[in-house]
Amino acid sequence: MSKLLHIIVFAAVFVLQAAAQTAEWKAAAAKAVITPTEPMYLAGFANREVPAEGTAMELFAKSLAIEDKQGARFVMVTLDLVEVTYQLRDAVAAAVKAKFGLPEKALLLNCSHTHCGPELRYTELEFMSFTDPLRKERCLRYNAFLTDKIVGIIGEALQHLEPATVSYGHARCGFAMNRRLKSDRPTGDPYLNSPNPEGVVDHDVPALTVNTAAGKLSAIVFGYACHNTSMSIKQWHGDYAGHAQQLIEEAHPGTIALFMMGCGGDQNAYPRFSPIFSLRHGQSLATAVEAAIDAKPKPIHGPLRIDWQTTRLDYQSIPTAEVIEKRLSSGEGYDPGYEKYLRKWDERRLYAIKNGGLRDHYDYPIQTVRFGSDMTFVALSGETCVDYSLRLKREFSGPGRLWVAGYSNDILAYIPSKRVLHEGGYEAFRSLMYWSNPLHPDKFADTLEERIIGKVQEMIQK
Repeated sequence: MSKLLHIIVFAAVFVLQAAAQTAEWKAAAAKAVITPTEPMYLAGFANREVPAEGTAMELFAKSLAIEDKQGARFVMVTLDLVEVTYQLRDAVAAAVKAKFGLPEKALLLNCSHTHCGPELRYTELEFMSFTDPLRKERCLRYNAFLTDKIVGIIGEALQHLEPATVSYGHARCGFAMNRRLKSDRPTGDPYLNSPNPEGVVDHDVPALTVNTAAGKLSAIVFGYACHNTSMSIKQWHGDYAGHAQQLIEEAHPGTIALFMMGCGGDQNAYPRFSPIFSLRHGQSLATAVEAAIDAKPKPIHGPLRIDWQTTRLDYQSIPTAEVIEKRLSSGEGYDPGYEKYLRKWDERRLYAIKNGGLRDHYDYPIQTVRFGSDMTFVALSGETCVDYSLRLKREFSGPGRLWVAGYSNDILAYIPSKRVLHEGGYEAFRSLMYWSNPLHPDKFADTLEERIIGKVQEMIQK
């Protein structure tokens, strides 16, 4: 080796060592395939309770672990699944706390809400209507498999933490459209699930980039507020978010791309219901992420400050067993167009009453993660409507940028804003008849928006 080459190598090593010593963060990412290995039923669409017919795209669980100079750690996990249940999060949180000492509040689970993923069921209430005896067994086996996979990639990321630079940037993407269109019909839902080009949207594409001490892009987390329902095939598939992650990873070999679902409860990708459109939307989102990278993301600094709290969400009423039994026997009060699903909802509520009672409120979890004075991340639970992200960003009085995600930690139901709740329609009430876990006795009281927004603002100021 020539003397000049020795000098170049020595200088490169010196630069890397110096960068490692001054790096403000340590970070690492990991991923694992979570595609079911045995026949399972697809989740997402109420009228599509059939087993998947193979795999069109692998489903993934991905983790990103970040540690600040003081040793505080935060781990986010993204999942190509229709939901995150509280049972799943509790199991993962308990395991990683015991194995790796990670505080429960420092774990975030977010799902892409692809409707081409497997069902997650845990309780007898959810299994009560099954006719396939193997369905319950396979669900429970998959739950255990999924928990092990997630705990595994969290451990892998934590064990491979290395000096890194963490930066924030954003761009825009326009295929999401509001799906609540006011109906002119004299009866039925006042709002249709249909494209509304005049409706509210959030087209922001936030992006968190992680670069190694050598300057190589190792991970990127990006978000968007839109349902992953651009296709309805009977195969496992990550939908547009799956395409976007795949395209980003192909463009940046060795990088792990994580999709973070935003407040897209009342947002759909249009046009939809075609593999071609799903690919196009994925390409559009991947292009927006590349634009965010090209726009020179700004480094963000520590320390990490993490908070986890709950706020009480009340229901408008609690039905009694007598009222439900009378309705089931007489059939009075059922909307003819939805009688099948309303009956099932009543049967589940009656089962719950006779096996412990219906709850009168829900303790809604909220998580905030503050990156110094440069960025604040808010993770909301449930299928959160877009009004929440728009209002929080509009009223945000903290330092730096605000990133709001929905579909995090516990997908308990749709979370309508007060406006959506008063307008009515699927997101406001109709969707509750399809949910069995957790069980909702009635639609939420209209205090829910102020309680959620107020708690977030309190946590941010704290």
